[in-house]
Amino acid sequence: MAKVYKACRICKRLTTEDVCPVHGEERTKPDWFGFLIINDIHSQIAQKADIKEPGIYAIKVRS
Repeated sequence: MAKVYKACRICKRLTTEDVCPVHGEERTKPDWFGFLIINDIHSQIAQKADIKEPGIYAIKVRS
């Protein structure tokens, strides 16, 4: 079965969990659009998106 990624509305981090691993009680949402893979937090894309930790992030999370 395929993994279903969900996004945190606060930090936009993608995860397969029902709650955000960073924000604890924040429920993740399955309705998101586009993603970024950040390996280098000093890259221009990470700086523009204000991302402080490597990982996979949604571009937009719908509420």
